Amino acid sequence: MKIFLIVLPLFALTPLWGQKEVISQKQIWYKYNLRVPLSEKWIIRQEFDDRNFIDPGRQSQFLSRTHLQRNIGKKGWNVALGFAYFLHSLPQDPEVQDYYNQNELRPSFEISNLNQINSRLHLHHRYWTELRFFQQPDDAYTLGTVRIRYKLELEYELSEKFILRVFDELHINLSSNITYNVFDQNRLGAAVMYSPVKNVGFELMYINWFQQTPKGDLYYNRDILRVALHHTLQLRKHSKE
Repeated sequence: MKIFLIVLPLFALTPLWGQKEVISQKQIWYKYNLRVPLSEKWIIRQEFDDRNFIDPGRQSQFLSRTHLQRNIGKKGWNVALGFAYFLHSLPQDPEVQDYYNQNELRPSFEISNLNQINSRLHLHHRYWTELRFFQQPDDAYTLGTVRIRYKLELEYELSEKFILRVFDELHINLSSNITYNVFDQNRLGAAVMYSPVKNVGFELMYINWFQQTPKGDLYYNRDILRVALHHTLQLRKHSKE
């Protein structure tokens, strides 16, 4: 695991070497994150995310993502199968108001681990593989890329109501169609979450999204503010053994 802690920052800095053009953009995201525990082992996760450009303002992406998660053992490991629908507003230029939409479908597989360093400090690792199918002009879907994601997140509980998070997530493309952007993007961020009651949390997050385009010599540097509502819906009470 120490290897990841060393290699991850190096990957994040790789696109800075030899870059030619960087386009800076600002976005605001609105997210609803629902968790529905079915039992002690099974959880349904549902996300809705509305992503918008700022100045000028228009939609960038809308997504709906569903996961079926299974907890494994008592050491914080879990696996999940997921499926996501994306609506892209293209081109990714907020100055262009006469844009068009493209659909994308993403089945995914996830392995993650939550390591409790102590009662307040937690370390979260997530390994994620997703297949990206893009809609074509004839309405058929073709596989564009397979993308591997690794996320490292540190969480600190200030109190029962406040949680702080910092994270770094690396995205790598795997495909015969990829010429330049094997490195796809890196997301670095920090957040604070306030939970007035046990099952509801309001989160404010900053994300820096640095992405290489398929052209190779063009990069996006996005400053993102994300406002999220986290909601856990308890369908039934689980008995303690």
